[in-house]
Amino acid sequence: MDDKVELLLNGHQYKRFQEAYFSAVFEEYDLNLGDIRVLLFLYEHESYDTARDIVEKHYLAKSYVSKSVEKLIEHGFLERKHLQGDRRYVHLLVREEAFPVIEAVRRQKQRMLERLFQGICPEHIEVLREIAGKISSNITDVGR
Repeated sequence: MDDKVELLLNGHQYKRFQEAYFSAVFEEYDLNLGDIRVLLFLYEHESYDTARDIVEKHYLAKSYVSKSVEKLIEHGFLERKHLQGDRRYVHLLVREEAFPVIEAVRRQKQRMLERLFQGICPEHIEVLREIAGKISSNITDVGR
């Protein structure tokens, strides 16, 4: 396999790229990339509102999600809620206090994506999405 493809699939380079774009948000709100991923996931996927959902859909370690959830609750950005009649699951709700963080992240994410895809035509971006989807599916299939 080509070293550049392997490096891309590994993800470390992209993670550093993200951290560079989100560093101001991290400092202002005392959060890290994992915290941001958890918060955005819950905000953007209202029907998936448990820590288990985040672990399963975002492929993050349980311990990583648990630490982020606790931190986000401490900061007042999330709250726990039990549904009436079903105390087995703890549902996580994004609080209004998180909206400024989410907006700041979305602005930075837009800037980041513009830089990431700079000089790449829309057709190639679509091909990349298709290939990434297939690779993701292949990886997921191995774990079953």
